[in-house]
Amino acid sequence: MTKEEIIQALNDALKTDTTYYLDDKVKEAMQLYPDPMELVEAVLEIIGTNPAVDFGMPGELVHFVEGFYRKGYEERLIASVRRNPTPHNIWMVHRCYNDMKNPLHEDFLKLIESLRNDDSISDEIKNEINDFSW
Repeated sequence: MTKEEIIQALNDALKTDTTYYLDDKVKEAMQLYPDPMELVEAVLEIIGTNPAVDFGMPGELVHFVEGFYRKGYEERLIASVRRNPTPHNIWMVHRCYNDMKNPLHEDFLKLIESLRNDDSISDEIKNEINDFSW
């Protein structure tokens, strides 16, 4: 599958009435893609722009992007959350924040504090943030 076909399949799997599910063919195509890190940005965009979708805990997409932990994933996650904070990606940031040895540990906290202090951020997102210990 091409990158465009994979992204289309990821979008086609979006449903608000059920947990997000990816066909094995799509998961395999993502893993076999020549540079799967290229797909991380698209996955984060899908998560960030579809807050009503149940992506699972952690879910197939999170498993995929976390395969790039400490390989550039965290920087992309921070940028994605800045653009589109959702309950799911706030939870993803918290998963990263829990690793005290992560070099971006303080950056996660700065991101969360900036969201807390941003009047344009919804109460839903602020409540999600406050559900965690930072």
